[in-house]
Amino acid sequence: MSMAISAHPNPDDVRDETFLSELHRLHPDSPEILRRLALVRVRLGQPAAARQAAEAAVGLAPGDGGCHAALGVALRAGGAADEARASLERAVGLDPALADAWAALGEILAARPDSIQAAADAFRRAAALAPRDPKPLAGLAAALMGLKRHDDAIAAYRAAIAVGVEPNAADLLNNMGVALERLERREEAVALLRAAALVRPDSAAIHDNLGNSLLSTGREVEAETCHRRALSVGAKGAETWSNLGNALHRQGRLEEAEAAYRRAIELQPNASKFHTNLALNLLLAGKYGEGWREYEWRWREHPNLPPYLRENAWDGAPLPAQLPGGGTLLLQAEQGYGDTIQFIRYVPSLKLRGVSRVVLACQPELLRLLGTAPGLDAVVPETGPLPAFDRALTLMSLGGLFAAGEAEVPADIPYLAVPRGAGVTLSAPAGGGGLKVGIAWAGRPTHGDDWNRSIPASLLEPLLAVEGVTFYSLQRGGVAPRLGRPSADRVLPAADLGADFADTAAIVAAMDLIISVDTAVIHLAGALGKAVWAMLPPVPDFRWLMQGDTSPWYPSLRLFRRRPGSGWEPVITAIATLLRQRVGESKA
Repeated sequence: MSMAISAHPNPDDVRDETFLSELHRLHPDSPEILRRLALVRVRLGQPAAARQAAEAAVGLAPGDGGCHAALGVALRAGGAADEARASLERAVGLDPALADAWAALGEILAARPDSIQAAADAFRRAAALAPRDPKPLAGLAAALMGLKRHDDAIAAYRAAIAVGVEPNAADLLNNMGVALERLERREEAVALLRAAALVRPDSAAIHDNLGNSLLSTGREVEAETCHRRALSVGAKGAETWSNLGNALHRQGRLEEAEAAYRRAIELQPNASKFHTNLALNLLLAGKYGEGWREYEWRWREHPNLPPYLRENAWDGAPLPAQLPGGGTLLLQAEQGYGDTIQFIRYVPSLKLRGVSRVVLACQPELLRLLGTAPGLDAVVPETGPLPAFDRALTLMSLGGLFAAGEAEVPADIPYLAVPRGAGVTLSAPAGGGGLKVGIAWAGRPTHGDDWNRSIPASLLEPLLAVEGVTFYSLQRGGVAPRLGRPSADRVLPAADLGADFADTAAIVAAMDLIISVDTAVIHLAGALGKAVWAMLPPVPDFRWLMQGDTSPWYPSLRLFRRRPGSGWEPVITAIATLLRQRVGESKA
């Protein structure tokens, strides 16, 4: 029962208010007249007068649930949410069959993060009592979205659309499209959002959501058009400017993206995600100084940042051994495995800054491997108890601390080694001999840009057809449902045989060459000093910049970039050609 107050009152409501006021004058002791008068005054934007009428109705009929419901609606319209909730709970307690009261209670509960489940229950009761009313179903769907039950939310949106007066209700289509996007059913989301935009071409929110879904399916130019359309029809918020920046960034138009991100920050200066988006854009453009400073915003609103990283943040000052924790700096790993492997190289530099001890808290899968990193005094799992320490810092903040990009990147390669006892027994190639090449075609699926960097296994065929090569899979986990797997006779199992990254390091060390998309395998091979060829999308992760086929991060790394507007096929063909040359050289 969401009441929108209009500057142009409905003439019918005006007439009803006049009629009911006169009726109340003639029948002052009728709670039903007062109840109806309260509700029409809410619709007219008169919450004080509505409350007065509803309180009078309750006074005359304290056991009538409908009167308490009217009071709850009036109180909510006047901004008294807690009192409104109490009145509506009283109403449904007296008469559990009041659909409107359940719906109004659901709306109040939905506004509180700690009562979303109760809101869903209230909307579900309302929908059961009024099955032909789309509003409780729409409220239920929104609450289920808040509970991250996206499949159930989609079902509720479909039901709301089915019973609605309008066969293509734009708002419901829009919301269902957002739910499909959350489930990564992106093409379905685009189709629904396109339909919503046709019904409501003047809706900035719909165009904005459509732009986001188009971007997630690789249609950057169309996404830009949608976000510009949202701005042209009245979008004024920072979110739309940031979304436009994302679409421009994905096209490699970094200067324009930077301007859009800065506009978002002007409108909402303390929103960390806009600063973080700007940071990644600046770093990719090679604007390191400001880029690293802006990158520190990533933690400002992060829900999972451990308190000790704020309370004991390190400012770069020396940590002598006489401090309570022995002059210990705790480094906290963050983000992906590759990020941890990449930035652990800076630990020896910390000792030169006057840090007595360095302890790393990292992903359990990296424990054995990172025990070989120089300068570390201890490595502990981030999921377990922490040792005593004096100050703490997130690992990727070392980039800014040491001015990575502006100052020379430490490249004392290798800086990791295969731990003693690590390794697996690999299958011998059927034909025997030849180059051993480890290959990875998919990144971590939870990475926000994974759809852009991973490659369907079917596209690898020209590469796998190169003779004189035995390919070993460096993929871990179930990538087949997303991207497929080459047949076992084309790519032999390897990484899945190991327990952790120490075993993977042993596999990588046994290879002649690594070929991979942008994932942790690149960093592992680079840190071990192994030859590695990386396949990058047109707009890659910030650390690879926009141009060049080498990187200061790893001297043994060669970059192969997919051109804008083209698929992965030219990249794979080029790598296959070079691999044939390498096979020939190995036989010479």
